[in-house]
Amino acid sequence: MTPDLSLYLGAGVSVAGAIMLLSALLSQQTRRSLGGASTDMRQVVLRQRAGKRIISPLMGHIAQLFHRLTPTGAVERLDKKIDVAGARQTWSADRLIGTKVMLATAGAIVGVYRVINNPTPMTMLVAVLLAAGCFGLPDFVLARRAKERKAHIDRELPDLLDQMVVSVEAGLGFEAAMSRVAKSNDGALAHELSRVLQDVRFGMNRRDAFAKLLGRTDSTDLKQFVNALTQAERLGMPLADVLRVQADEMRKKRRMRAEETALKIPVKLVFPLLFCIMPALFVVIIGPAVIRIADSGL
Repeated sequence: MTPDLSLYLGAGVSVAGAIMLLSALLSQQTRRSLGGASTDMRQVVLRQRAGKRIISPLMGHIAQLFHRLTPTGAVERLDKKIDVAGARQTWSADRLIGTKVMLATAGAIVGVYRVINNPTPMTMLVAVLLAAGCFGLPDFVLARRAKERKAHIDRELPDLLDQMVVSVEAGLGFEAAMSRVAKSNDGALAHELSRVLQDVRFGMNRRDAFAKLLGRTDSTDLKQFVNALTQAERLGMPLADVLRVQADEMRKKRRMRAEETALKIPVKLVFPLLFCIMPALFVVIIGPAVIRIADSGL
């Protein structure tokens, strides 16, 4: 073991010992403050999983620390990404910041270890890229999930609008029709419509509730529908006619997107055909002829 590596390992052990000592002091202080109930609380804590007892509090402290150091605009952008991805129930801005910092730290540790063993400019560049990639990995996951959620909302919107048209023409009010559609469907858009109804029932204006809906989604079609609905409400137009026109237009857009996707398939098949199928086909067809020519000595 090299002296530098021993130095880093010793520093890591010292930091880990300091963390364990601090945790022990905090637990002792908590036990003293609880008095006679300390034994019961200790048993309750020990019954929990190790991840919940150790990793979750550690991530919480790291998240709170870096939340104070993160600019307000960056935290708001993270909140926006979480809302657009539909991950508000499982993620928060603090937890996302803590996860990014821990992943970046892990990537940096691996990169530093590689640099110690092989101190070259390329290894240093790889270490920096590894730490940066680990730091941006949660953003990539959220962006991919937001894209999938947007596509799901765009596919689901025409069908929900058709159901709302039928409900409104049957005599239901707009909010009653939206509630019926939200209850009879299970998807991202139905969940968002339920949240809009909850905001309206809590006293929020319908226009503000739809504005919050647009803030939680990134769908252009949904934005067009909300704008048309707001304008129709302002001008006093019949909502059934507006819903029928919007449903027909959204259905045409969905058909055009499907046709566009179908036209992209031949272009996407060119690269697998050239680099995977054609070489194997050439080997099968030309290979025996090449072997016979080599055996004949020509």
